[in-house]
Amino acid sequence: MISTKTDDGLLWQLFCDGDESAFEEIMSQYYRPLFRYGSRIWPDENVVRDCLQEVFADLWVRRSGLKGVQSVNFYLIKAVRNHLLFEKRKLRSNAFLDEWREGDAFISEFTIETELIREEEARFRSAKLESILNALPARQREVIHLKFFEDLSPDQIAEMMGLNRQSVYNLLHETLRKLRGLWIFILVLIFN
Repeated sequence: MISTKTDDGLLWQLFCDGDESAFEEIMSQYYRPLFRYGSRIWPDENVVRDCLQEVFADLWVRRSGLKGVQSVNFYLIKAVRNHLLFEKRKLRSNAFLDEWREGDAFISEFTIETELIREEEARFRSAKLESILNALPARQREVIHLKFFEDLSPDQIAEMMGLNRQSVYNLLHETLRKLRGLWIFILVLIFN
């Protein structure tokens, strides 16, 4: 039996060596966060569930060749993102999507666990933050999500989004500047 406290690196190594309980623990730890992330790319929950099933099945089949993975979280997020974007491209080529651009693929839906919000003031701030994030363009929402909610490094974000490192820094800087401006605008409206 594997403890839920097992280090990701050790867990991944055990999985790569064929340990089924390590694989189950990885699925248990990562399924929900990957589902939330996938739902931001593709709003149809059934498609996201199918994607996760395919990603995890593919992982099991290819496990022996995955020993060099440095960050389990990054690897899994990238696998889900690539799978869903591939599915969108297939739909596009089948003429189901008219004018889809990869930059428009990220759907922002700032979800907050309601049980964590116990005070009215916290709910109010959360609603305002959601409206501010939804006012951002898709690429800016995605870079904020990857940086602050998935805790990816700028290098990982650059690889994930197909950008160079400096572009990620520029995008983060511009997004944070815009967020500060929007937040100040909201506060001025509230207190005037």
